[in-house]
Amino acid sequence: MIRKILACVLGAFLGGLFNMSLITISNWAYPLPEGVDPNDLDALAAHVKANGMATGALIIVLVAHAGGSLVSGLVCGMIAMRSWYVAAISLGVFWTLGGIMMLTILPSPIWFAVTDLLLYVPAAVLGVMLGGRLTGRYSQYSIASDPIMTP
Repeated sequence: MIRKILACVLGAFLGGLFNMSLITISNWAYPLPEGVDPNDLDALAAHVKANGMATGALIIVLVAHAGGSLVSGLVCGMIAMRSWYVAAISLGVFWTLGGIMMLTILPSPIWFAVTDLLLYVPAAVLGVMLGGRLTGRYSQYSIASDPIMTP
């Protein structure tokens, strides 16, 4: 049980680290104008609403979000030493809720919002499948045969 909790917590942490690393790269590649503080969400939202965001920046953000979810699932699968789909879906939903929160704060194009929200759960499931394969304990997709409390 401790391994499973550690798998989820460390997966979420390292997925967040991956996500923020790519967001930092996006901010470096597509810098904000002078005077716009990326930590002031109101000012950032006003800037994005007035000027939009570069397509390249949005694509990096998509990769950061889906990649963070994938890394979360991968780490979770590797630490849990199995393809643990309940955890993967839970991590994907966790990331989706974060994505919904950001979409309510920052305006974004419809194509970005839809794509962003559709990628979180599949990326986490793919990550946990890869993590399970890397540890040699890959199982076919079945939530019913993979309850949370299974040792």
